[in-house]
This record gives sequence, structure tokens and C-alpha cells, in this order.
Amino acid sequence: MMSLIEVLRLHHWIKNLLIFLPFVASQLPFSANVLQNLFLGFLSFGLLASATYILNDILDLKNDQKHITKKYRPLSSGKISIQTGFLLITVLIIAIFFITKKLEENNFLLFLITYFLLSLFYSLYLKKIVLLDCFLLSIFYTIRIFAGGELVNITPSFWLTTFSIFLFLSLAFLKRYSEISLMQNKQRVLGRNYYGSDKSLIKMLGINSGYISILVLVLYLNSDTVFKLYQSPEWIWPGVFIFLFWINWIWFKAHRNQINQDPIVFAIKDKVSIVIFVLAFVFYLLSSN
Repeated sequence: MMSLIEVLRLHHWIKNLLIFLPFVASQLPFSANVLQNLFLGFLSFGLLASATYILNDILDLKNDQKHITKKYRPLSSGKISIQTGFLLITVLIIAIFFITKKLEENNFLLFLITYFLLSLFYSLYLKKIVLLDCFLLSIFYTIRIFAGGELVNITPSFWLTTFSIFLFLSLAFLKRYSEISLMQNKQRVLGRNYYGSDKSLIKMLGINSGYISILVLVLYLNSDTVFKLYQSPEWIWPGVFIFLFWINWIWFKAHRNQINQDPIVFAIKDKVSIVIFVLAFVFYLLSSN
């Protein structure tokens, strides 16, 4: 049972909270129907993400068995068979279709299908293409935001979309950097076309992407949209500075080889990151009132 829970990677479901972001950013009033749609959307994306993780583990089985930490995963260690893995994928996909039937926005299913197909091509081919794999990881996050907007009939703004793309691109580069940071110059990451000699370049690209996301946020604060949505927009400025600190913090930790996993998973376990997220939410509430 523990192996089944582990293979689903339920802790990665926190990424699907992005579905709520367009609703929160739009300052729309709460309603039971909206909350139900968002919850069902969150559940659907969680099940789909688990299915894609299992599929990726199956396709990447040989490389994972040689990896220093991934070899202990349920599939690569043999605790769960490949047949069981495919059975789980089938069950999860069937559950998703039943859930989406309860949603009023049928177009939401198109986002799920797009996400699944991109994940499939990513696992089969695209993750082996240098840089493109990081851009696709950023797109996976951004799809969640647009899917959340579809659930509440909101099109994510230019500002939110641009900010998200650069932020998640920074996190994608950080994930790759954590994988190659311990490699020697001529060593290649298993299943990827990155070498140890690429780490300084990946670090530069990741930090720059993070700084661009902050720049977009600062420019957004000077737009007319902010004054329409927020009653006290001056409270957003402290949030900008603490978010800037967080970008520097996670890359500082990565530079010290203290992030050896998905940066989102690291953030939910890191005390400093948790404090920063809480403060950011507090400043958001202050700016809204």
C-alpha cells in the first residue's frame, strides 16, 4: 500500500493549486459552484499528474535503475510491477473522465488531453532535447493556470501569463541544475543530453529567468489593472521584495547543492520558503482590503 501511495507522488499535487490562481488574482466573489468546479479541476489534474508520473517512470525504467536515488522508486526497485503501473494509469484516466463529466466547462477536458499528450511526447522524445525540456516544464505549469481560468470563465491576463512562464522556467532550470551540479564536466545526466560542464550556463539561465519574472511583476504594479483590482496596491510592494529574496534563496541553496529534488517539493519542506509564502499571502490580503 505504501508503494502504491509513493508511486502516485501525491506530494506533487501541490503544483495543481495553480488552478486556483486565476480565480484568486481576479478578485471574484466566492460561490459554491465556482469552488466545486475548482476542486474537481484540482482533483482531475492531480490524478492526471499521477498517471503521467507513473508512465514516465515506466518509460525511464532503465535509467532510473542506474540512478543514485531514483533506483529506490517503487517501479525501478521492483516493488510494483510494470503491469500494475499500466493498470493504475488506466484506472486514473477512467476516474478523470467521470470527474470531468460533472464539470460545466467541457473545454477543461481539452486542457487535460493537451497536458497528457505533451507529457507523453515529453517522456518519449522531448525531454532528451537540451533547453526544450525546460521550456516544456514551464508550459506544464502554465497549462494548469489556463485550465483554472477555464473553470471560472476567466482568461489569464498578459501579466499573469508572462510572470508565470518566466518563473516556472527558472524553476525548470533549477531542477536541471540540481541534477547536473554533482556531475563531472564530461559526465552526462542519465536520460538527458546535459553534461556536468553545462551547470554554469544552466545556473545563469535560471537566475536570469527568475529576475525577469520579478521585473514583470514590478511592471505590473505600475499598470492600471492593479488599481482596478486592489484597494491598497501599495501592500504588494513588500511582497515583491520577499519574492525577490526567495528567488535568490532557492538558487543560493542550489549553488550549495542543497536542492536535489523538484524545487516545488523542496519549497514545501523548506522553512524559509514556507515563511515567505505565508508573508506573501498576508500582503495579498492587505492589498485586497
